[in-house]
Amino acid sequence: MSPVNPNALVPYVEGTRSKPRRSSRPAKKAAPSIGFLRSLGLVGLDHLESIVLAALATQAPVLLVGAHGTAKSMLVERIAGALGLVFRHYNASLLNYDDLIGIPLPEATGSGLRFVGTGGAIWGAGFAFFDEISRCRPELQNKLFPLIHERRVAGIDLPDLRHRWSAMNPPASADSAGGASDPIYLGSEALDAALADRFAFVVRMPGWRNLSEADRIALVSGTAAQSGGEGVALPALVARCAKIASRIERDERARIAAYVVRLIDLLGAGGIALSPRRARTMARCIASVHAAHLTLGTEVDLERSAELAVASALPQTAEEVPPSAATVAAAHHQAWEVAKLAADDPMREVLSERDSCRRVAAGYRLGLVDEQLSRVVTQSLAAEPCEARRIGIATAAFLALRGRRELTPAGWSVLASLARRVLEPRARRDWVTPGKNLELWREVERGLARTDEGKIRSALERSFVLAGFPDLWRETSWADALARFREDLTLFGLSPEDCA
Repeated sequence: MSPVNPNALVPYVEGTRSKPRRSSRPAKKAAPSIGFLRSLGLVGLDHLESIVLAALATQAPVLLVGAHGTAKSMLVERIAGALGLVFRHYNASLLNYDDLIGIPLPEATGSGLRFVGTGGAIWGAGFAFFDEISRCRPELQNKLFPLIHERRVAGIDLPDLRHRWSAMNPPASADSAGGASDPIYLGSEALDAALADRFAFVVRMPGWRNLSEADRIALVSGTAAQSGGEGVALPALVARCAKIASRIERDERARIAAYVVRLIDLLGAGGIALSPRRARTMARCIASVHAAHLTLGTEVDLERSAELAVASALPQTAEEVPPSAATVAAAHHQAWEVAKLAADDPMREVLSERDSCRRVAAGYRLGLVDEQLSRVVTQSLAAEPCEARRIGIATAAFLALRGRRELTPAGWSVLASLARRVLEPRARRDWVTPGKNLELWREVERGLARTDEGKIRSALERSFVLAGFPDLWRETSWADALARFREDLTLFGLSPEDCA
């Protein structure tokens, strides 16, 4: 396999690429390119190259999350070997603090302490890997905080230590069912939130079902195995990426900052709470991932780099239930739309609304053109996690916009498909047997029979409640959903009685 040649890569110059020099010599046929991870004998990880290179260039801590046998340790060992650094591999489930720093003994002069330990102590290491960190004792996890985040142990700086990587199996949740493709690791616990927040990148490693047919064959046949990646100029790649990252962080500071500020708010609204430290870390991750793409010659714009960086920089990825990819993607796209708009653009005010219905109503109120409003409608409804709320928002928006706006077919389609359950009620006969459904029906029936404050007051409200029985009301309170539906109608200047 041909090694990566960093000198052949196009440099980053003021946000663009420099023009190639013309030569009078005839052009030679280019050799097939190969990624540096594949050059190290690692298959199926091509999509992680930009993340790995970004972490190495910024010396950011990395946490690898994956099932057993997904090459977590091999990845770290091959990279450390290619970098030529002094490597320490620790099994955190068996590690004692003395094994890490040695035993402190007083100096003969009595002026201080010296640490006496084995050759496996952390002193002098350039690359430290803590495997099975999710099985580590809590008291030892606490002692790893400063080492991972600050490169400091026992209050002493570690100037030689550049990279701190860890690995863990996915933690088991209380209701895990397991299976051949999703093993349960009963000994793997979710990391303390503060420790998980110390890792800049938290990466899910691909399993067998994520590999392509070609990668499976290469893995099984052994044709991908290398003896340490001779000839891979990884240090040169890392140095080049680090220089480009510093330029991007400087040149794109305002745009990245505006994006991250909006992104953190949107993720928080979606149940993914992040710390102020994570916000700053996220900005660095975005700049470094984009620098990695430029270093590797990948045709990717800053928006795509930001999306990849965010997906690999969420500490919740190490939890029992990782964040929803759809929620993260929706937050990314909306945050990016806001970041690239002018401060006086009405679309900026619209997209800055956190609530899905308020966002659509603001677009209607501020007079967005039909195409823009259609996009706001589809994106807002796609990002709304509650099905009952989606139906309520769509019904309110449909009633407000019909005959007044000419949305795109996609905009009308999503509104009509959701609002149809309420606006086109159909006769239906169900047998309600004793159990949860019967109790739920009795509760709904009592609400339908009364007309005082807080109960059903119009045919539209009655249709909304009946349209959600029983599937929607098993997980969501029908009374709370009805209250939100009334608020949504009000946002568009409507009332249930007006829509009867």
